[in-house]
Amino acid sequence: MTAAAEIVGRALDDDIRVLTRHRPGAEITTVSVWILAGSRDETSPGTAHLFEHLVMQAVPPGRKMRVIDEIESYGGEGNATTARDYVVLYARVPTVDALAVLDLLAEAATATEFDPVLVEAERRVVIEELRLAEADPTDIVHDVFFAAVYGDHPMGRPVGGSPADALRLTAAEVTAWSRRHVRAGRVAVVVTGGVTPAAVTAATARSALAGLSVTHQSARADRPALPIPLPAMAPGVRSRRLDHPLPGDTAAVVLGGPAFSLADPRLAAAEVVMELFAGGNTSVLVEQLRTDLGLSYDIWGDLSGYHDTGVWRIAITTAVEHRDEVARLAVDLARSAVADGWSDARVAVARRRAAGLVRLDAETSLDETLLLGRHALLGGSVDWSVAEYADRIAAASPQQVHDAAVSMADQLVVATAGG
Repeated sequence: MTAAAEIVGRALDDDIRVLTRHRPGAEITTVSVWILAGSRDETSPGTAHLFEHLVMQAVPPGRKMRVIDEIESYGGEGNATTARDYVVLYARVPTVDALAVLDLLAEAATATEFDPVLVEAERRVVIEELRLAEADPTDIVHDVFFAAVYGDHPMGRPVGGSPADALRLTAAEVTAWSRRHVRAGRVAVVVTGGVTPAAVTAATARSALAGLSVTHQSARADRPALPIPLPAMAPGVRSRRLDHPLPGDTAAVVLGGPAFSLADPRLAAAEVVMELFAGGNTSVLVEQLRTDLGLSYDIWGDLSGYHDTGVWRIAITTAVEHRDEVARLAVDLARSAVADGWSDARVAVARRRAAGLVRLDAETSLDETLLLGRHALLGGSVDWSVAEYADRIAAASPQQVHDAAVSMADQLVVATAGG
């Protein structure tokens, strides 16, 4: 865990990056193929998400099993994730089978033709997934939050689109998205585990990814400029709020706002701020809303960095009748905490725990692979490692923590769902 991840140059001549974190002797290895385009890079909302579903369920040409079935046949487990900035296909498998699975995921990621029958089946699955999310206030509230932060920008859209969006998607649209974005300069391989860097590089050069240099250009398409900073609040207005009514007896409240990109040096100090806001049992929102007032059982915080922006958010589950009180108190508590500041001793404890949580969050090869991919590929931190990032968090000064907190609390956004 203390060694830095190794960037293994260019596997191919067309700028397909390979990152490895070699854990000598590890019996399990996580293999992943990244496409550095996501839901913000769509013409039709939901296309990237449907692509992710399709490639894991398809049978690549010349193979006999679906991608996910072949991964499981090795005694492993696989999945895929769509985010605003990327799509990643990954598998955790016995190290002895890791290179075979890398070849498989490379074939999956480079698919450009999709069976209409499979498209229809997976579209129904996606619609069901989105329908369930829309009915759950603790899930849909995060879509409400991103809409409140980013407005009409593609970053403000739900990652999977809406059920209506999914219903309109066609195989041709998924093919067009794949052909546009699965190309040199936007594809990378990240592997953490017992396979050596040289072996991963060689396997990548033999894989379907090698063909991208022939049929695709490496130029990166421009993305719409982000609406950051947000428009100034009206005089006397303490925060921006967006509500999403839902029937039921549970409400969800998210407090947060704009934060820092993955490349921003203030990100490490912001991790400490999140710990002070809503991390451990003595953090301000947990202490007040849960322990003292009993208004919530479930409170958690998240700091999300992207290629060129970021958000912080604290999610609070409560009863419908307490929704407005919790929203008001959360804003007041966050603003008061920043105005009053924290003692050096309190910051020291928060630093230690925030740094420790980063290490805990990277305990498995899968967790470390996803962290490494985000920070190194999207944040451009080619020397990024769990240990280095934890050290930066632990070294954040009280003044840096205070400055990050002031910036984060400058434009508070509240989103609610339920009630």
